[in-house]
Amino acid sequence: MEDGKVNKVSGGMPDTVFECVISYIDDARDRDAVSLVCRRWYEIDKTTRKHVTIALCYTTTPQMLWRRFQHLESLKLKGKPRAAMFNLIPEDWGGYVTPWVEEISRSFSCLKALHFRRMIVMDSDLELLAHSRGRALQSLKIDRCSGFSTDGLLHVGRFCRFVIIAFR
Repeated sequence: MEDGKVNKVSGGMPDTVFECVISYIDDARDRDAVSLVCRRWYEIDKTTRKHVTIALCYTTTPQMLWRRFQHLESLKLKGKPRAAMFNLIPEDWGGYVTPWVEEISRSFSCLKALHFRRMIVMDSDLELLAHSRGRALQSLKIDRCSGFSTDGLLHVGRFCRFVIIAFR
């Protein structure tokens, strides 16, 4: 449907009105509900959503996320379940960030903020991220992650201009 055309679901209002309104909806659950109304609202949500939180990195693939949201500016990615903080899950259970970093380095050109939580982050992942997204990345949070060393952080510090790295 072209801009200015009237959508029957929207009660006679042009789609441009809904593009403006949907961009102000910040709650992810509300955005999910709006995107289920009709195909056009799904497409509007697809182009206007700026932040996504993946509660478990194995619930989707990086490629599926890229196909759905190509204009993401912020991504929060969680790996292991919370039980891992209490040593209830083996250290090598999973939660590897490598496939995500590879796709981020290839595809997510608008990404400015990245948050990894309870994931296994290798030095090579940080190096790839710094080389590919270093100039655009403004915030990198590594929260309760394992597998990396100061060598990986050196790459981030060397290639990222204005990145803020937060640890917890």
